Amino acid sequence: MKVKNRIIFWLFFIVISTLCWIDYQYFTEGHAHLITPLQRQIGHIAILVIIAPIGYAGWRFYGVHWIQKLWLVSHIAAICIIGAIGLIQWKTAAFGIGFLDQISSLRLFFTSPLPYFMLYIIHKAVYTQQHGNK
Repeated sequence: MKVKNRIIFWLFFIVISTLCWIDYQYFTEGHAHLITPLQRQIGHIAILVIIAPIGYAGWRFYGVHWIQKLWLVSHIAAICIIGAIGLIQWKTAAFGIGFLDQISSLRLFFTSPLPYFMLYIIHKAVYTQQHGNK
């Protein structure tokens, strides 16, 4: 891989980390008490929706197609699950606090830099397994 593409790949990691910090600072802790719960939820979803294409673009620069697809499918699935649960909860209040905490944990995971970095580690492990320690 070209050095330029590698630098861009890691710049996307920094952008994702920054967005995660913004999500945590403004919609989870920090200033979150200054806004309504609905505004916080919209902020969380907006950050998640922004992170998905940014991570995909980072993986496009890295050039590993199966990870691009894995990134995109997993983020679309997470957005759909969180959105569906949120809509059902908003309309019916069918879920308890424990279940909603688990959904919140799912959202927190996908609005962190961890999935991006985990896929990098997985790629490196697969590459090493296939090509030896080059």
